[in-house]
Amino acid sequence: MVQLAQKPNSSLSFTWEDLLSLLRDELQEYGSLVGLLNAQQQSILDRRTESLMEINQSVQTQMEASQILQKRRQGFVTSLAHSMGEPSDTSLNQLVEHFPLVTQPMFESIIEEINKLISQIRHRISQNQKILARLSEVTDKLLSVTDPKSHSKTYNRSGDTVHLSPNSRSSLNESA
Repeated sequence: MVQLAQKPNSSLSFTWEDLLSLLRDELQEYGSLVGLLNAQQQSILDRRTESLMEINQSVQTQMEASQILQKRRQGFVTSLAHSMGEPSDTSLNQLVEHFPLVTQPMFESIIEEINKLISQIRHRISQNQKILARLSEVTDKLLSVTDPKSHSKTYNRSGDTVHLSPNSRSSLNESA
């Protein structure tokens, strides 16, 4: 790896390579998560429930790994901000302007790529949730048409729909 020269009188207790490595790891985790979310969507659309369950577990694991790296980065950035005399809530984007000029474009580029992936992940999660909700609605409608007596809905106290099974129905005679 190329050694990046730091300012000679810098009191920073990290190397640029450490930060760059951390950001690259985070970028890789987010990239993997995007791939899993794409596979999840394809399984939803293809109605492959067995593979969907496996992918959901992989998505969960990947999201946890991404969150761990994000927390490590945030801790690193907070420490870096403190060592530069900046407020602890200073973003990495804001700190980059304090980096040596030769390193700034590289860090700006990787930060931009991470932010794009995060936006893409949020969009794909929202999209997958909407597809699942719609698929659930269609399935409910099909079930109610094929066997209306065994598939009725009511609302609970919070306003969510609840499906009543034949065993949980009231024994009250509702005929007039």
